[in-house]
Amino acid sequence: MNIIADDFALFNRKYFTFKQLKEEKSIEEIEKIKDTYKEHWQKWKAIQLQTASLLPKEFLMSQPKIESWTNGWNLRNHFWSAYRSENRKEESACLAVLLNKKQYQIYLMFQHYKSEERVGNKQEYNHLLDSLAQWSQEVDITDYYIWPQPEHELEEHLSLSTYLTDEAQQKELKKAMKDKTFQIGKLLYKKEEIKDVEKITAKTLQELAPLYSSIGQKNEKI
Repeated sequence: MNIIADDFALFNRKYFTFKQLKEEKSIEEIEKIKDTYKEHWQKWKAIQLQTASLLPKEFLMSQPKIESWTNGWNLRNHFWSAYRSENRKEESACLAVLLNKKQYQIYLMFQHYKSEERVGNKQEYNHLLDSLAQWSQEVDITDYYIWPQPEHELEEHLSLSTYLTDEAQQKELKKAMKDKTFQIGKLLYKKEEIKDVEKITAKTLQELAPLYSSIGQKNEKI
């Protein structure tokens, strides 16, 4: 499948809460927005399931967690999916895919939401920073970026190539992380079309897999 301009444009709106929408739109207009969201979300779901089918069987990632298009009170301002190995479902760390109005991103993250109920800690995850230079020797880091978790997803993130060659930027990233973590992955910015996106996604997830696998010495590797 291809990601096209309309897929990004879905999230380019002023209001996302149904309360605000009801103040601005008619019932018919809101239903049309819902139908459009559902249509795009079905495409998103299909892309993620197709991506999962392309991953090596030993990854144990045949069933990604695909977040709904609404949380009940709001339309989502992005679509998001998490990829965790079947034997690592309770861990905070995961591979993930996200689409917003600006970019399509495939990345490694530490999920802070309900992290106190999950396995793994921030310090352990952040030790991955020490592995990036070596890992990058095995991967084409074109289109790869790194950013502190507190940084908004629509901000201009730092290219990984710059980070790896600039000690000042490395120190700045750690400072910006505060008491949180970092995220790293491939960002494909909005353009006319991203072709064969599931193949790109599966390839990038496989590139990030060694980092994901190395988290937690006591955990089984993918």
